[in-house]
Amino acid sequence: MKERFSITLDSDLLDWIESLIKEKVFSSRVHAVEFCVAQLKNIGIENVMLMRWGKNEIEPVFLSKNEIQTIDKVSKKLNVNKNEALKILIYRGLEEISKGSQGSEKETGNKEDKPRKVIFD
Repeated sequence: MKERFSITLDSDLLDWIESLIKEKVFSSRVHAVEFCVAQLKNIGIENVMLMRWGKNEIEPVFLSKNEIQTIDKVSKKLNVNKNEALKILIYRGLEEISKGSQGSEKETGNKEDKPRKVIFD
C-alpha cells in the first residue's frame, strides 16, 4: 500500500526531475522520487554521516554494514568511540590520498587540484 505525503525540493532539483520526465526517463515526479529512494535503499546504507570539508562544503557519507563493522573493529582496537574511530579512518585515508595527489602534482605541475581537508567539530 502506498502512503500519500508531500515533499519540498530545491528548484534546481525539481527542474532536473522535470527535464528527465520530458526525456521520458521518468513518467512522473512520483516515479522519479520512488526510483531515487529505492536506489538508496538497495545500496545497503546502514548509517549516514555528514562530513564538513570546508566552511560551506558539506556532503553525506553513506556507510554500509561492512564499513560499520570496520569502524567497530577500529573502535575496539584503539579503545575509542565509534565517531573517533571513523575520524581516524577518514583522516588516514585522506592522508594517503593527499600523498598520492601531491606526487602527481609534482609530475604534472597542476596545483589547482589540492587535496581536500576534513574539518571535525
